[in-house]
Amino acid sequence: MRKISTIVFSLWSISAVATGQQTSPSAPTGPASSDGLQPAPLVVAQPPQQSGGIHWKSLLEQWWLNLTIEQTERIAQQAKTRDALSGPFFQNWFNTVTTYHFDHWDDDDKFITSNLGHPTQGAIVYAIFWQNDDHVRFSDQDFHSAAYRKALLQSFLFVTFDAVQFKLGPLSESSIGNVGLPAHWWDRDCKQLNISCEPRTGLNDLILNETGGMVMTIGFQWLDKHVQKRIEERYQSRAVIDVTRMLTYPPQVVANIVRFKRPWYRDNRP
Repeated sequence: MRKISTIVFSLWSISAVATGQQTSPSAPTGPASSDGLQPAPLVVAQPPQQSGGIHWKSLLEQWWLNLTIEQTERIAQQAKTRDALSGPFFQNWFNTVTTYHFDHWDDDDKFITSNLGHPTQGAIVYAIFWQNDDHVRFSDQDFHSAAYRKALLQSFLFVTFDAVQFKLGPLSESSIGNVGLPAHWWDRDCKQLNISCEPRTGLNDLILNETGGMVMTIGFQWLDKHVQKRIEERYQSRAVIDVTRMLTYPPQVVANIVRFKRPWYRDNRP
């Protein structure tokens, strides 16, 4: 019960931080007319605010919210994760991390999960980083730009941090669900426990999140620049534009949601 309380409190805390919103000031209105009627508000187009740097506060808030969604989904969908919520939280977390198989590549997970799911998970975090970096979020993909290349390196490091946290950190598969612990910690026969005797932890997810995620990010950014923008130039239908934006850059859909924007939102165009 202590373990469940710790997890619930942690997820609730990060959700509360991530959902903090700032209200924007109301639009200015013009002067009252001579007949006493209030004219319609004067709408002034505001250019995007560019600080020239990384907005770390909003970046971390959106990252925390995305992490909360990921862990909540794991608990809701995986019976084996819910079954492992009992027991001492810190002791089981420590035991899981210390028995992690860093000498194996494959973690015995499904092929599509390791080679598509985890790179997509990394690509979402890349998109979250990108939309909080004023050096690149208003511009298209450009390998000739030093700012673009620097953003790739910085986002790679951030996604690497996210991958390590998701597998081994305080709110990870190791701490919530103790993935890899039963087969390697309990001194019992694998067949008697009806669980896999093969290693259930490995390096693949720790590496594929950031490397596969970067490949996906570069590919989706290429599609947005060379395919999606041509679609928007050819078709005036808002429905066509919005739907194709989501199809050509799926990770950005999730990144937009965690910053409370429409799923098809783009920073550099309406």
